[in-house]
Amino acid sequence: MNYTLKNDQLSVTVDTFGAEMHSIQHDDIEYLWQADPKFWGRHAPVLFPIVGKLKNGQYHYNEQTYQMGGHGFARDNDFELIKKSDNELVFELRDNEDSLNHYPFHFNFRVSYKLVDNKIRVRYEVKNEDEKFMSFGVGAHPAFNVPLKNGTFEDYQLTVSPDEKRTFIPLDPPSGTLKLDERVETQVNTLPLTRELFDKDALVYTSSDEMKVSLINKLDERGVTVTWKDMPYFGLWSPYPNEAPFVCIEPWSGIADDENTDGDITTKFGINQLAPEGSFSCEYTIEIN
Repeated sequence: MNYTLKNDQLSVTVDTFGAEMHSIQHDDIEYLWQADPKFWGRHAPVLFPIVGKLKNGQYHYNEQTYQMGGHGFARDNDFELIKKSDNELVFELRDNEDSLNHYPFHFNFRVSYKLVDNKIRVRYEVKNEDEKFMSFGVGAHPAFNVPLKNGTFEDYQLTVSPDEKRTFIPLDPPSGTLKLDERVETQVNTLPLTRELFDKDALVYTSSDEMKVSLINKLDERGVTVTWKDMPYFGLWSPYPNEAPFVCIEPWSGIADDENTDGDITTKFGINQLAPEGSFSCEYTIEIN
């Protein structure tokens, strides 16, 4: 079921299925990708309890092997709406019989959306309701229309701030796993959009303590800015070679498997560990220009 938040600047619609945003409208313009299956049939999936792909689609825990698809199962589950106010929606997902077949932990996962002027604050809260340490990742995958109103794909650019050296981690396109052995330090600030920018799948980088990534039309300055802190990785993605009219800006607290992983989820690169009854939270903000 869809729920909509509105103020005098934005209208944001979220579906209980996957707790996924389906629309962000401003000045009668749709900013969020509308899930045309010709290119990619999702809008802004929530990634939990893993981010990215597992090597061979599986992992090991406590001498057992579990299967799990890329980006986890939250995006394909119904959440419960537990709070609705004029400017905020809060959705909740708990472990169930099916999730325990893929992920042997009891958890409470909440996703909230809050409107503040021309901004949408998205918050993730994870609680370990198990008696053992819980291994998990969580992240965002919003896709934004390009172009929005004027110009072409190539009239837009991505700007990454702060302008400082960070680690670039290449992906292996067929498997979706990371090539940690090929990590390089790079200075990344302005990335003019071209199709070839994504010819090796997503661009994956380490985050600074506080991050800002803007996707802006150079012709009219219309676009979006995504900010976050304490989410240690991010991805930038548009399908290649398909000329899909969108770009994703993805802050992550977690990351795909390394191609050389041994499959143990407790030692997986970039994994989070949460103590019994412990809580974790992170958030990001989308600002609409």
